[in-house]
Amino acid sequence: MPTLLSIEGLEADRRYVERQLAEAGGGTWGTAFLMWKSRLAEIEEQIAALAAPRSNYASVAVVFDGNPVIGSGDIRLDFTTEALDSYQKLVTLALASKLVIEELPQRGPLPGADRSRLFIRDIVRGSMGFILEEIAPDQHEAFPTALKDAVENTTQLLTSLNSVSEEEFETTLENTQPRIVSAVQKFAKVLYEAGASTRIVGDKQRIDLSTDDVGRLSRRLSEVDVTEEVGPMDGILLGVLPDSREFELKPPGDDAVTIKGAISEELALKYTADAAFKERLLLQPVRAQIKVIRTTRNGRLVRERRVLEALEPAAPSLVGSLP
Repeated sequence: MPTLLSIEGLEADRRYVERQLAEAGGGTWGTAFLMWKSRLAEIEEQIAALAAPRSNYASVAVVFDGNPVIGSGDIRLDFTTEALDSYQKLVTLALASKLVIEELPQRGPLPGADRSRLFIRDIVRGSMGFILEEIAPDQHEAFPTALKDAVENTTQLLTSLNSVSEEEFETTLENTQPRIVSAVQKFAKVLYEAGASTRIVGDKQRIDLSTDDVGRLSRRLSEVDVTEEVGPMDGILLGVLPDSREFELKPPGDDAVTIKGAISEELALKYTADAAFKERLLLQPVRAQIKVIRTTRNGRLVRERRVLEALEPAAPSLVGSLP
């Protein structure tokens, strides 16, 4: 069970015991007083134990409330399926973004997808929620897994995007990969259209999204558009850095600004492994295939990233026109 959720339950027990102690406070040596005092000491020890070392595996509680929930034991199946699926996709993208240097593609398979699966381990007692956990391998991990970090990072991302501050929202948007933004859009839309709220509690991070919070987040994200286009660009290849996955390209014109960006993993491997390929292109006229990914809000550019996907020597007819 997520550490913070366990601590929340114990803190609720502590408040109850403290009330009982206050009511029995007349006789400090009475049986009831001693019983509640002993129980309070046990709870304090349990909280202290949970606050120390934590599991190295992902564990998170996702609790729902609002229109899809009836009482504390019934929830619409279609909403549950869609909400948990959109949350899982968000975690998968958070993990993939840590495994690659370049921008994530807007569609297609993701690196580390097989390592990002969460499983329903239990339900949250007294609420309509689910405890999602990573299945621990036979060999124990000495450090937090990548999936555990992805779960906590997802909660932190939602917290930043939910900030009342427009400035923090825009800064987070600028620093977040577009495909992840699209996944948050989907998650918020599922909650908003169902009239649902949610509480997400992990080992380190937690967030409470009321129906008002969900509405604000969904409205903000509905103003955001992510576009992706791929096209050729001619220029002089000034350099490719395979380790950091970066490139620099000088397009035609003496006053042209140097184009910079990331390079695809496939091209980085080819550039590193094939010395002849590198010699033919470095500081030479080339035709580059560049993908441009833009994030805009209400038509205003918030983030733009370029990814170099392919390189080839420039056509002879173009060589003379390049600097």
